[in-house]
Amino acid sequence: MKRVKLGQSTIEYIIIFAVVIGAIIVVANRFFPHVQSAVGSLKASIDSKVK
Repeated sequence: MKRVKLGQSTIEYIIIFAVVIGAIIVVANRFFPHVQSAVGSLKASIDSKVK
């Protein structure tokens, strides 16, 4: 009985891990353009003040 329970726990952990990784990917894809835009604006601002 313990082998089945151990295997079941392993599968549950794999599913939880996959959901967490999927959520991280979704959040990163959603916010990456905003972060990239902000960094680009900051770089342009710094470049204009340095010249």
